[in-house]
Amino acid sequence: MTFTLSDIMDLDYLLSLDEQADTPEQTRAVAARDRDIFCQLDTADMSDTDLIMSWLAYRKLVFFHQAGEKGKWHLPGKLFSLLYCWMARGLALVSGIIGMAMAYGFLAYHGVRPVNVTLFFVVFVLLPAVLFLFTLAGLVLRRSRLFRSGPGVFFTLISGVLFRVVPGILERAMKRFGKMPDDAGKARLDAALYFIRTKKQAYGFLFFWPMLILLSLGALFFSFGALGGTLFRVAVSDVAFGWQSTLVAFPSLVHDIVSLVAAPWAAWVPDHLSGPTLEQIEGSRIFLKQGIASLATENLVSWWPFLCFAMVFYAIVPRLLLILAGFYAQRSVLEQYDFHRPRFRRLLVRMKSPVMDIGFNEQPVNGSDQRSARHDRQTFSSTDTGHAAKAQQNIKQPSRAADTAQKNTETRTSEDVIAGVGVLTPAVVLVLASIWNETDQARIQELIRQQFLLDVLQVIPIDMDLETDADLLEKSIPPSADPVIFLQEVWQPPIRGLLHYLVQLKQGVLADKNLWVLLTRTPDDEDLAVAADDTDFSVWQTCIARLGRPDILVERIRP
Repeated sequence: MTFTLSDIMDLDYLLSLDEQADTPEQTRAVAARDRDIFCQLDTADMSDTDLIMSWLAYRKLVFFHQAGEKGKWHLPGKLFSLLYCWMARGLALVSGIIGMAMAYGFLAYHGVRPVNVTLFFVVFVLLPAVLFLFTLAGLVLRRSRLFRSGPGVFFTLISGVLFRVVPGILERAMKRFGKMPDDAGKARLDAALYFIRTKKQAYGFLFFWPMLILLSLGALFFSFGALGGTLFRVAVSDVAFGWQSTLVAFPSLVHDIVSLVAAPWAAWVPDHLSGPTLEQIEGSRIFLKQGIASLATENLVSWWPFLCFAMVFYAIVPRLLLILAGFYAQRSVLEQYDFHRPRFRRLLVRMKSPVMDIGFNEQPVNGSDQRSARHDRQTFSSTDTGHAAKAQQNIKQPSRAADTAQKNTETRTSEDVIAGVGVLTPAVVLVLASIWNETDQARIQELIRQQFLLDVLQVIPIDMDLETDADLLEKSIPPSADPVIFLQEVWQPPIRGLLHYLVQLKQGVLADKNLWVLLTRTPDDEDLAVAADDTDFSVWQTCIARLGRPDILVERIRP
């Protein structure tokens, strides 16, 4: 089973909702819910990815149950799929109409001047073929660092239309037809649209192939429209084709070029359809002083099968192959998506760890709510993606006795929680030795252990010199330690030099590890916790998000 792009967006969105929990009660409720989901799963032979997929399926079920009938359109993944489908349909329709209109108008013949074969071939065959070759060259160069410096003009243009223009059109259409949701639903819809726009920057590599497929779809239907317009014009009217050139004096040279172009289909197409013969090429050459009165009709109409086959083999088939390759490449990218990032690892820890308070109020557990949730589960399994439906099958239906026993579970202390986890996830902490003494380091180490269920193997003092710190970290960080936590006082602004330091560390010695920026108060403060609405915390979140690196995470010491 493989996640889709829509699933990853929904997963990221639902996790971001959980991260908004600020009070200890809210945090315990989130942990209790995730632990309860884990307890309802048949975890035999389930990988961590399967656990995350099942968690997502269950969370979607609850989200839809709470949001009502229109809840599916409030998740960013579903909304993105909707926008993408409508964008693809609109682009295909517009491109097809433009291609048909251009070809139909290009073939206008009034009995005086024939259609210029060379110009028609350049516009509807050679130009699409050249653009296709440029696309292939761009895909090859995409692996180089030079090309990675920017997303490209066409990518920026099409993504701008998809993420800004189309949502605006959708919102205006909903207003016009009176289908706007209520205030709460509109807030969720706006949040989903904002989430999509921000993730365009953070997960650009996941959006690359869908954008390329969208562009190729437009080019494909332009060629389809041009082919349809050509066939229609030839079928309903008398069209004469001719060629003329000041440079090319020998029809034999034109015949050699035509034979070379027609090589892909000449072996299995009748000779009179594969392309004009040498005699027909000679007979369709136009001399301005002589006019076309002396030219034979069979020579003037011999070009259209060649032009149609050329459009198929050099404009349509390559784009079809590129679209199919794009779907395959996107699937490969999604299969290789890294689910060992900090956010997902924290989710797995919450699911697998005993919690202090089992009860929570999000899941319907009995009575009519439970029957409604079961009905929603069946509906969701039959209407959503296939792999999500399979993930639903791993969810057990808890009995009422199990629910009662679960609710009656006694409250555990934090030490009981940690002890129940078994082996904690190893991590290391980077601190400025001039600010954090040994006593403060031990204090931070215990807070990380309690709040994030991480076993801090080592606290490494650094001096913010990139070359010196890189050598030190390469020797000091144990291979099993992941994540690496960079301790930062929240009041200090994320200046460009500091952000550059973090990015260079991540690209260098920490390339295979996740990096956390853990925000805290100053060591002199009795309470090191940072509130969720802290302005400095918001500034840090914004600046780290602009880096476009999902493997760099901003966290905070919570109350």
